[in-house]
Amino acid sequence: MVAVLATPDVAAAAAFHSSDRIGVALYATGTDALPGLGAHLANQVRKGLPAPPSQAAWDFLSIALAAFAADRFVLRSTSENGWVRVISLEVAVGDPAPWKPQEARFAAALRFLTGDIWHLKFSPGGDIAPNFQPKLTDRDTVCLFSGGLDSLLGALKLLEDGKRPLLISQVSPKEGAPQRYLAQMIGLEDYRFEGKVVEKWREPYEGSTRARSIVFFAYGALAASALKVGEVIVPENALIAINPPLTSRRLGSLSTRTTHPYFLTELETVLAGVGINMRLTNIFEGLSKGEMLAASKHPKKAMLASASYSCGKGKRKNGQCGRCVPCLIRRASFHAAGVTDGTKPYFGEIELSKEHDDVVAARLGVARKSQMAKAEFERWIASSGPLPNDPERRESILRAVAQGIDEVGAFLAGVKWQ
Repeated sequence: MVAVLATPDVAAAAAFHSSDRIGVALYATGTDALPGLGAHLANQVRKGLPAPPSQAAWDFLSIALAAFAADRFVLRSTSENGWVRVISLEVAVGDPAPWKPQEARFAAALRFLTGDIWHLKFSPGGDIAPNFQPKLTDRDTVCLFSGGLDSLLGALKLLEDGKRPLLISQVSPKEGAPQRYLAQMIGLEDYRFEGKVVEKWREPYEGSTRARSIVFFAYGALAASALKVGEVIVPENALIAINPPLTSRRLGSLSTRTTHPYFLTELETVLAGVGINMRLTNIFEGLSKGEMLAASKHPKKAMLASASYSCGKGKRKNGQCGRCVPCLIRRASFHAAGVTDGTKPYFGEIELSKEHDDVVAARLGVARKSQMAKAEFERWIASSGPLPNDPERRESILRAVAQGIDEVGAFLAGVKWQ
């Protein structure tokens, strides 16, 4: 087990830090000697939000930063089986009293998200939420905005529905430019919060980053509390949200679970327990990516969609790879919707990638689905996590996941493999 202490008290973090324990300085610039992250977030909140967030939302951000830091600084390669880590994480928050009863449930939610065994403890001494003069705003909706195709379509749908969204972005090196460009093109760049974590310690860092999304949700909570709205829109197509294991090797946390309905529900429950009554609503959970793209009425949707960034591995190749699972689902959505895909170039053209791991997994998943009866298909989809109990919602998700897989199958069927 690796013990991690995350606190804004730099001296306390340094005193805890040793060869077998990790002290993390929250809201501080990290060094090679002491890990840190989030140094500029308070200023980003003052600049990007119309009003101060609640202390509970700020404490959620502190916890999210701490979980992300542990996820980045504790290497999976050092664990017993090379993947599952046991992490004891103590986080200093401004008001620990409401959070203490949530320790076990929050730890279980993190386990579902990352596949690790977490032990959480919330202690006093945390950072106080920034206070500043509120600014006038007409925003009535909070929407997560990654710069990917789904988040773009989510923002466009809200605009089509007459909403006035505040977009929430988490910036990474490859996603910042698409976020800014797309927000500007749809008239929302002046209504976008941009958060940047900037974690730093000594390399190497863990690259799987399954906990990164929780920081994104924390930004959403900050914005929702500032606007005093009770919902954060999380736009994600059904297939990626459920992320069924295309092969047996991808079972469990080897597939991402960021927007799985079970995780969203568990996180909602934890937050409600500390007074953050915030629904995490996936407005696309009953649609495939192709259906989402086809439904958009924007006159320039082909150009905008092509400028979005959906790749899961392109950060390593300075572009969109075109053959990872998110890229395959994206390309299939253009094909299904009859929309011209102007994403150029795709690195590693798929015609030459017949034996690439993700391509093989996608083809196997398509073949597997085609041979399944309805009950077997439902068991397969549920293997990635519990589905909602509501029968109509459950059936809607299952139909959309099946449609998404069929879209991938139709796209791959047209590839002339070399």
